Amino acid sequence: MALYVNTNVSGLNGQNNLAKVTERMNSSFEKLSSGSRINSARDDAAGLQISDRLTTQINGLNQANRNANDGISIAQIAEGALSEVTSNVQRMRQLVVQGGNRTLSSDDRSALGQEFEKLLNTNNQIADRTAYGTIKVLNGDSPTGGFQIQSGAQAGQQNTITTGNAELSALFGKIASDESSLPTASGGVHSSATMGNISIYAAAGQGGTLGKLVAAYTAVTSAANFAEAANDLFGTARGGLPSDFGGDDGTGQVNIANLTKLLNQDAHQSVGTAAKAAIIGANTGMAALSGSATGWTDADLDKIHAFATDSLLDAMSGLVTQVDKQRSKLGAEQNGLSSMVRNNSTAVVNVSDSRARIQDTDFATETAELTRNQIIQQAATTILSQANQLPQTALSLLR
Repeated sequence: MALYVNTNVSGLNGQNNLAKVTERMNSSFEKLSSGSRINSARDDAAGLQISDRLTTQINGLNQANRNANDGISIAQIAEGALSEVTSNVQRMRQLVVQGGNRTLSSDDRSALGQEFEKLLNTNNQIADRTAYGTIKVLNGDSPTGGFQIQSGAQAGQQNTITTGNAELSALFGKIASDESSLPTASGGVHSSATMGNISIYAAAGQGGTLGKLVAAYTAVTSAANFAEAANDLFGTARGGLPSDFGGDDGTGQVNIANLTKLLNQDAHQSVGTAAKAAIIGANTGMAALSGSATGWTDADLDKIHAFATDSLLDAMSGLVTQVDKQRSKLGAEQNGLSSMVRNNSTAVVNVSDSRARIQDTDFATETAELTRNQIIQQAATTILSQANQLPQTALSLLR
């Protein structure tokens, strides 16, 4: 083998190997210090792309869970308010039962009416004031389609929280809507609970809950006919009947003071007339009413009072049913969102595990690799030192 001085091939090989092992050690240091196996695209280009997609999914799922929890909060706020509305309606129904006795004095009945009217107004106030931040959730401002919740990490993965409208007009409207298949006087079918329809229902003796209230109000008060009574109870002005009474947009209106008259007023004998008796008797099933120009008889008053009490009890029961429907829907939607949160959380764990297999450093493997490279580096350094001494052997030839 030739002996060179200008070119130390053994030294060059030693330097090259030492540089390689040093680079591998630097890579190990970077992976161990950062905890990531992929610190730049050159570490694993394909793995980097896959792990970034998984990171996108994880971030989306975590945010979706926060969104879903916001939706659950909205539902809890609405359901909590509806719980109080239910308590109030139950109390109102109790007052109606108490007012079913004609043994009460006018002062007693007035006291019942004051509490009854206050509770009706309170329920409207609860519906109007219940909000999530500044967003109203139980009045006419609440979106009829509900609040959309992005509960998943991908497009099209939404759920809905429908809080509805708990104002009295909306609740009474929903009662009437459930009875919208009632036939009209001409035998047709109404598709909506308009104010005009309520009058027709009552006049046809097929009024459902709202029609009975109108009929009872006609008998108890000085209302001359069903159309006038319908306006007094549910209209905003005579001749101005809203066509979409009771919708979740809150268009309709319930006259609380007039509705309370069914509880705090007795039917007076002076209100009865023969014509009025014939209309009320024929259209409410109280055909035996014998009102005349001189007024109702005592027997008539008992029947009218019982009918007014029954009508109010039906109305209060209907309100409880409608509120319970809203609460049940909210409960189901909360359970659905809670399920989505649990599913998303499980997915986050599994996707994070998948990403860890690609992205994270295996410390057992990497420390073993680092130890091997450290030994090689020490060996390479020793050999390079010896290789650097080889050209000096040429001096022995010159001595």
